[in-house]
Amino acid sequence: MYQLMIVDDEPSVVDAIAYTLPWAELGIEDVLCAYSGREALELIKKQVVDIVITDIRMPGMDGIQLMEQIFKFSKDTQIILLTGYAEFEYAKRALQLGAVDYLLKPVSDDKLIESIRRITRELTVEGEEAAFYKRAAHFLKEHQPALKSEVLANMLEESRFEAEDSLAMMGIPFFEGDEVLLILIRQEGRFTRYNRRDRLLMEFSICNIAEESLGPYFEIWSCRDSHDYLVLALKAKAAAPETEEVLYLLPRLCSQLQHNVKRYLHGDISIVIGNPVNFPEDMATGYQTVLKTMRRRIGKDVGLLMTVNDPEEKRKVSVLKTLHEAPSLNHLFEAGMWEEAARKLDAVSNELDQAWDDSPELLAEWYHTLISAIYRFAHMNGETLAQLLERIGETEGIPDMHALLSVQRMREWALGLCKKLSSDNTEDIRHSRALVISQVKDFIHEHLSEDVSLHILADRVNLHPSYLSKVFKLETGEGLNHYLHFVRMERAVHLLKHSDAKIYEITASVGYLNTPYFIKVFKKEFGMTPQEYRDHHAVRQL
Repeated sequence: MYQLMIVDDEPSVVDAIAYTLPWAELGIEDVLCAYSGREALELIKKQVVDIVITDIRMPGMDGIQLMEQIFKFSKDTQIILLTGYAEFEYAKRALQLGAVDYLLKPVSDDKLIESIRRITRELTVEGEEAAFYKRAAHFLKEHQPALKSEVLANMLEESRFEAEDSLAMMGIPFFEGDEVLLILIRQEGRFTRYNRRDRLLMEFSICNIAEESLGPYFEIWSCRDSHDYLVLALKAKAAAPETEEVLYLLPRLCSQLQHNVKRYLHGDISIVIGNPVNFPEDMATGYQTVLKTMRRRIGKDVGLLMTVNDPEEKRKVSVLKTLHEAPSLNHLFEAGMWEEAARKLDAVSNELDQAWDDSPELLAEWYHTLISAIYRFAHMNGETLAQLLERIGETEGIPDMHALLSVQRMREWALGLCKKLSSDNTEDIRHSRALVISQVKDFIHEHLSEDVSLHILADRVNLHPSYLSKVFKLETGEGLNHYLHFVRMERAVHLLKHSDAKIYEITASVGYLNTPYFIKVFKKEFGMTPQEYRDHHAVRQL
């Protein structure tokens, strides 16, 4: 479904098009109305508009100027130009700029419908797939370094693996079964006094130096981890020496990297070289090993280089991975992603079922992590924990941890709390939307004879026009334009029945500037003119 805008300095022309065409049949979801080029431009800057129908001859900003401005930031918008002047130069200029159609006023409904249908068909059948791949390719090219870094970071900390074809598409030459070396680099000394922007610049420079030092022997894939360490994943190149020789060379190459960083960037780095791991299944384990070595063997010292040579210690306590994988409970609660939060809590309970030997310790970890997320959620919403719990009906407060020392009890309480928070959030959204709809309706009724366009209404309730349009339709089941039309007709009927106001006076009072057009719209709605309706009603009363 597409968004369409009608632009003309004659409101009767705008309204005639807006209220008479079968938009749903044409694939149009929303119809926006603007009564000047500048008003249209302000709306288009705030939301996506797929098709614009605009008059050429308008005071201030004409249709040609509007088209030029639109194409500066929205080249995909399709524009139909209307004019009462059959001048070749206008048509020529419009087509040169990229107008998809040029129609002479007064345009028939059939011609306009034919033009819109052709545009929506092209957008749907021909344009969408090509535009998607074009945007995807452009995005991939522009953001490839950041995407590659993010994929590696996820692989190290969350064991989240991308398919090989996805890696190949991003230019990452790592494949299942490859032997990979992980190197952890910590910026130290003067680097730690830099602001974040300068540290990122240093990180980029360190990667470039690493490429010069290690690039002749290794394929290099890098990322920044959650501790602001630089992680390099290395894979020996096909033309490189045998694995044993490469492993022998690596400490010297890393020492050269430290030396060059000191020489050119005037700062220190510590480096931990990991043992070879299989790609991709052992990447997360290998990362934890080099991270632990940095923490336990290097600590606060500066400019050290170390190779992991101790076998991985056997864990004595299980690690509750699911609880701390992204997205965190804090993130899910703050974002109001209640279904995802419930799935995460359910996944945590399933993992705990498989680690029963350590369940008291792990249950305590789960309990305190969840309580911390609830405290943060309450405070982010300007409430104390007690106020939040009272509002959602958790009258007994937070249960004591010892009362929840079983997976089933913890699961039931956690999911029940999540459900209450979700219901409360849904009710809050419903209430706030109902308030907005009430304010909009009140404004329409009180200012019916004035400008009550979508732009004016959105400004009135401090919302984005697109959001207001969609919320109004979601909550009422009808679009704003249809509701406005209904109110105008309802007011007109009331005045015809219960007042002696002239037809032109009623026209103005219900927001129409053109009496003949009002008569045409009224007749289309009721099957008779306003005067015939008044006479018919008067006869029935006798």
